[in-house]
Amino acid sequence: MRKIEILAPAGSMDSLKAAINASCDAVYIGGAKFGARAYADNLTEELMLQAIDYAHIHDTKIYLTVNTLLKNKELEHELYDYLVKYYEQGIDAVIVQDTGVLHFIHEHFPGLDIHGSTQMTLTMAEGANVLKQMGLTRLVTSRELGLEEIKNIRKGTDLEIETFVHGALCYCYSGQCLMSSMFGGRSGNRGRCAQPCRMPYQLKGDNKALNSDKDKYVLSPKDISTIDMIPELIEAGIDSFKIEGRMKRPEYAAGVTYMYRKYVDRYLEFGKEKYESYMQDHKEELNEDILLLQDLYNRGGFSQGYFVNRNGRNMISLSRPNHSGVHVGKVKSVNGGKAQIQLIQNINPQDILEIREDEKLYEFTVKNSEKAGNIYSVNLGKGSPVKPGFLVYRTKNNFLLDQLGEDYLKEEVKMPITGKVIIDTGEPIILELNYGNIHVRVNGDIIEAAMNQPMTEDKIRKQIMKTRETSYVLRDLQISIKGNPFIPVQKLNELRRQGIEALSEAITSQYRRIAEHEPKEIFGVVKCSKNNGMNNMGISVSVFDKNQLSVACSYPEVTAVYMDSDIVPFQDLLKLTKIVKESNKKCYIILPHIFRKTTYELYRQNKNILEDNTIDGYILRNLEEYQFIHSVMNVTQSGKDLITDYNLYVMNRQAAAFWRDLGVVKLTAPVELNYSELKELNGIYNDIIVYGKIPLMVSAQCLAKTSSGRNNKNYNKTSDEPCCLPNTDKIELMDRFDKNFQVKRHCRECYNTIYNSQCLSLLNYKEQVLSIEPKNIRLNFTFETPEETGKVIQSFIQKYVYNNHVEEIENYTRGHFKRGIE
Repeated sequence: MRKIEILAPAGSMDSLKAAINASCDAVYIGGAKFGARAYADNLTEELMLQAIDYAHIHDTKIYLTVNTLLKNKELEHELYDYLVKYYEQGIDAVIVQDTGVLHFIHEHFPGLDIHGSTQMTLTMAEGANVLKQMGLTRLVTSRELGLEEIKNIRKGTDLEIETFVHGALCYCYSGQCLMSSMFGGRSGNRGRCAQPCRMPYQLKGDNKALNSDKDKYVLSPKDISTIDMIPELIEAGIDSFKIEGRMKRPEYAAGVTYMYRKYVDRYLEFGKEKYESYMQDHKEELNEDILLLQDLYNRGGFSQGYFVNRNGRNMISLSRPNHSGVHVGKVKSVNGGKAQIQLIQNINPQDILEIREDEKLYEFTVKNSEKAGNIYSVNLGKGSPVKPGFLVYRTKNNFLLDQLGEDYLKEEVKMPITGKVIIDTGEPIILELNYGNIHVRVNGDIIEAAMNQPMTEDKIRKQIMKTRETSYVLRDLQISIKGNPFIPVQKLNELRRQGIEALSEAITSQYRRIAEHEPKEIFGVVKCSKNNGMNNMGISVSVFDKNQLSVACSYPEVTAVYMDSDIVPFQDLLKLTKIVKESNKKCYIILPHIFRKTTYELYRQNKNILEDNTIDGYILRNLEEYQFIHSVMNVTQSGKDLITDYNLYVMNRQAAAFWRDLGVVKLTAPVELNYSELKELNGIYNDIIVYGKIPLMVSAQCLAKTSSGRNNKNYNKTSDEPCCLPNTDKIELMDRFDKNFQVKRHCRECYNTIYNSQCLSLLNYKEQVLSIEPKNIRLNFTFETPEETGKVIQSFIQKYVYNNHVEEIENYTRGHFKRGIE
């Protein structure tokens, strides 16, 4: 039976130690920079160096999160100096999102394992294998994948597979969310997410409300728990069970780690059949353990995430976005301002309870313990809205937290060692220590013969065994004495200290490295053709529907049309590409945001359509599509163009070099860089988006299914027609500030895209845009009518081609072009 890694979150040094004490195999942790949890208690350089050694002494791996997008100056002037000390100290792996970071680390830190973050949105082995040649050793799967998809990944790659098995879920595919960024400049891609998904929204269909005030947290997924799915997860081929929670307290890290350690170890010990039989006989124990996990943190209970369901209402915590606690009782009666609570769970002093009727009505701290089945009385005060029948929840289990603190936070788990003391008068005293295959030997002073009372074996043992203040415990100590030695106690203490130091040095030195390369200048990044004003610049227009396409084709100044691949069913696609070519424009197909197994197969079946000579190229949105085009469609022989879309995030020259090495030199500028940051990279972008509603979220969830109460387990869904609310055309979200965000249902590929309420417009920033030297400006149309589409195209033509004065677009935003992100 292969080893399964339990990978624990460490948002602080205390959390790291707690998780290690709870027997994790590895921890992932952030330093002072470039981690996706910028607001965790991330470690200073000094503490990180200590943490690396601490983990290794405790036979635990430690992975550093470098899983954010880096701006060019950060990568070229900060990344090397930031990483080199941790690399030399012996960090076991780095977790990365940015392809530029991956490219840089692979070149400058050879031998360092690189893990592809879930922020990379890897959904198939085909995408991950593209990165293998650049040093990737492990992929962290997108959290939206089902067990069958993970099995397919296992069949298709020898990379290690890491998957989140417990904790919070994002509503959006990780790495594809711009909502926090666009709302307030706090980018999730930079570790600063403000969690707008946990805010209330009204869901509307054709301007009618689809959700009640009780179900307003439509973007807030429940936390996942898979403690009852251990066999299925292991058999799917997962190598590392990852626990989310770097923002949570050390007790959480310890408690969840312990629980997954417990059940994984039982499975590995028993095997499948015996484990399943054991679990049948221990259902009550499992239920108690699930309750413990819920006490630590849950949102409206747990779900099994996407391992079983593709999406659905049961995965969303509609009534509450934060910790919902554990149901412990119900109000039996209310008399004279006092409530009588019938308990179904034990409660403890200092527990915090809430009385609820949809929302919290009364919160109080328990004074005295009480057993399940008994009545607990609480004073409510006059005028309380609490009534009989209201439910009572515990949001803090003080007894549990104290117990976890006592077991895993109070004292360090000691590593067992053995030793031998050799004493011979007239010779130096010798201490040998053994830890696994590691052996050290230290010599003390020459031993003199005792004049009166020689040092006894018991006294020697007592002093050498005093390892309490160290990371070790001596399980066995042999003592060899010749003659009648005189040894001062302080000499024995010094010998013990020297031995422990030598042992720690021997353990940690195994992990030390020497950095062989200084940071290199990036030369030879392929630039697009430098343009000299609009005479050499194209106008690309991206369209959602056939009517927008017809309008775009009517303008001779438009040089290329990009159409969504699901603009029409596949059998009708070439009718539209022919229209584009007949209007003397280049025609590109925008491939889906998400390219999972069923989509991959669908496109493979229709590859003859996609290879048609009326199609000049493709807009790539993920690595799976890059691999598909090269291996299934053989684009290298067809001469078709490949252009990366904005969401492949070329924010630095190293990312451009990454794509150059893959043979792709036409890049779209990301939308999170400001003008000066784009200007620093001038000439590398083929396209800059100057108009359009920016996608805020790309989600495997379906807002239509959430509103209708459906859950989808069908992974073979490939219909073009809406599978939920088929008679509803327009679906949108309204936030608490009455802003509306329209939703596009991609039913064939089964995902939703939520768009910003305002259109990006750089209509009156022509000079700045031109100074960035793009090959094309790009106009993205989503929900615009034909009339609106034509008006916008005409405005940009007048401004950018003929330099005429035009009025700015209504309800526009400059996005990050001016403000940028932190």
